[in-house]
Order: sequence, then structure tokens, then C-alpha cells
Amino acid sequence: MNATDSRDNNFDFLRFFAASAVVFGHSFWLSGRGTSEPVRLFTGRYDSADIAVHLFFVMSGYLIAASWLNSRNVIDFVGKRALRIFPALAISVLLGVLVIGPLATQLPLADYWSGPQTLGYLGNIALLTQFQLPGVFVDNPFPNTVNGSLWTLPYEVLMYASVVLLGMLGLFNRRIALLGLALLFATQFYLIAAFDLQSDLLRKFNRLGVFFYFGAVLYLYRHRIRWSWKIAVPLLAASLLSAGHGIWPLVHSLTLPYLVIYLAHLRIPRLAGFGKAGDFSYGLYIFSFPLQQLLMHWSAGNLPLLPFMVLGFSASLLAAVLSWHLVEAPALALKRHLPRGPRRATRSSPSLAGAATVRRTP
Repeated sequence: MNATDSRDNNFDFLRFFAASAVVFGHSFWLSGRGTSEPVRLFTGRYDSADIAVHLFFVMSGYLIAASWLNSRNVIDFVGKRALRIFPALAISVLLGVLVIGPLATQLPLADYWSGPQTLGYLGNIALLTQFQLPGVFVDNPFPNTVNGSLWTLPYEVLMYASVVLLGMLGLFNRRIALLGLALLFATQFYLIAAFDLQSDLLRKFNRLGVFFYFGAVLYLYRHRIRWSWKIAVPLLAASLLSAGHGIWPLVHSLTLPYLVIYLAHLRIPRLAGFGKAGDFSYGLYIFSFPLQQLLMHWSAGNLPLLPFMVLGFSASLLAAVLSWHLVEAPALALKRHLPRGPRRATRSSPSLAGAATVRRTP
């Protein structure tokens, strides 16, 4: 496989694959067939959308570690993250309030516009998650939820913030990242159950944090890890064979990160150039849910599953392409206007200070 510092990698394809899997998984739930989602039936725990989110967080941890170590300063790092997340998010939220809400609400428009939830929904732009708009999708098979995909974004930003905090303290290095990952594993698979911790925030942060920081650790130790199909195949087999058993979530957490990064750098003809037309994964992720809900609303919940999948994915992909070309790419072009300033000192090991960049780490 390619060296893990190579710019010829498959991250663009894997992100698009993960975003497509989210649309696929949501199609079952939004059509009222969630209990028959095949991946959930196989694993006994997570459906395809859940596993796709785990893929996203592994890749994010790996690429964010690279981005932090190669950013000139904190402003440079934070500015790039903000330009990647918030412009398209703002358009998605405004689309929900200004277009989808009025099209789908059962209330008179005057009541819709005056409802406190309408103004509150705009808080999603600032990562204050709210799923409901007045009278919108109340009779859908998956009711009262405009954009369920938005729940992961605050956790993603929390992960970024943790990297910034550790980095500013000079603690973003191999040993601290590995220690943090061990603590997340211990909390996720022992402490939460042992102490009956009921915090939903803690559960979600730990679950996603395991994958994010595993990705970061794989980046920090990438030159010390043997990347080989002889390791990848047994890990995949262990995950598949344990599916449906109580131990599978632990096995899944231990195996998926290596498999994702191995596949990201595996030489597959033409796949490395997958993203030349654009990176549509983020747009696909944040626009698909409300568009799928609108389709289900217009069909009064009677749209068969396969046409629903095809129409929902097609509409979402169109929105993602428009978002990339009209919003995301122009926003990312503003990176050149971020304050340059002196390059910050890197207080991690010398080998990390000179780490090579990884393609598409905006």
C-alpha cells in the first residue's frame, strides 16, 4: 500500500461512500422500516448510518491530527475548520426554515412563522441542535424531525476543540493521545455501565470520541504501524464473525479504525482521483435527511422503499453538488485570506513537527 503520508489516497471516495451509507440507512427509518435495516439486523447494534458516522469520525481524527500539526497557528486551524463546516450548514438550516418548513407544515403560515421553534431552529447554525419546526413532518413515519443528521456536528466540533486545547498546552502528542484513547475505551466499555451513567452527552461523546481519537492515534503512530492486508483481513474477519454477539461493539471499535485508514491508503486504480469533481460528502450528509423527509411527506408515507432510496439519493446528490460548487468550494477558497503569522512551535516529538500533509485536509 501507499505510504501513509502520500497525497494519493482514497479519503474522498471513503467519505462519499460513508455519506451514501447514511442516506441508505436513513431510508429505512424515514420510511418506517427501521427495524428491518439489514446492517442493523446483522450487527445487532448499529445500522449502516451509525457505522458510516464511525467511519467519518475515524477519518476526521486522522486528518484533523494532520491538519493541526501542519497548521501555521491556532487561527489558521480554526479558520479552516469554520470555513469547512458553517457556510454549508447555514444554507442547510435556512433551506429547512425558509423552504422545507413552509412546504410541509400543517399549520397556517402565519402560525408557522410566529412559532418559537422557527426562530429556535436557526440555532442549528451555531450548533444548538433542534430537530423540530412547527407542524412540520408530524405525520411522517419518522415524525417531527427535520434534519436528524445534525446531531453529530456539535460532537465533531467538540473533538476539534479538544485537539486545539491539547495542542495549545503542548500535549497533543503520541503518549497523551494514546492515554486519552484508553480512557475513552475504559469509559465506553466499562465505566458507563459500572456506574450506571445516564448522560446522553457522555455516551455519545465517548462513542464518537473512541473513533475520532483512534484515528488521531493512527496518524501519530502511522510510521510505527505495519499496514498490511495480513493484519486487515483478520481484523475484518473478527468483526464479521463477532457480529450479533455482545462483544461486537468492542471488536468493532478495535478493528474499524485500522481498516478505514488501511483502505484509505490502499492502491486502487483511479480511486485516488475520485474527488477531482468535488467533495460532495458533507453536502450529501447535511441535505439528505430533510429532502428525504419532504419526499415521504409528499407521498403521505406510501412511497415504496426502492423508489424512495433512488429519489432521495438523487435529490440529495444534486443538492450536494450545488452546495459544493456554490457554497463550499468558494468558502474554502477564502482560506488564503486567513492571517498567516509566524508558524506556531510544535511541542510534540520532532518527528511529528515535520509531518507531511495529507491531501484534502482543508
